[in-house]
Amino acid sequence: MESMPFLHANNIFTITFEDDLAFTEVRSILDQLIAKNAFDDQIQQEEGSYCLTCGPTHFNVWVIEMEVIIRRE
Repeated sequence: MESMPFLHANNIFTITFEDDLAFTEVRSILDQLIAKNAFDDQIQQEEGSYCLTCGPTHFNVWVIEMEVIIRRE
């Protein structure tokens, strides 16, 4: 797995991934997570993992503080 910092919506996230991801996929996933308030401490204690879609592709996504782990289904 690879990790890289990613600036989006005035926040720096650490993106961890196995497969190559397009920037549009990463941005879409982050936008969906922001809409779900996934970076809030309370939400992370309750949820933490998500099944998200970007176009025809499905992703399993885990959020730990500002780290986002992305795995293509």
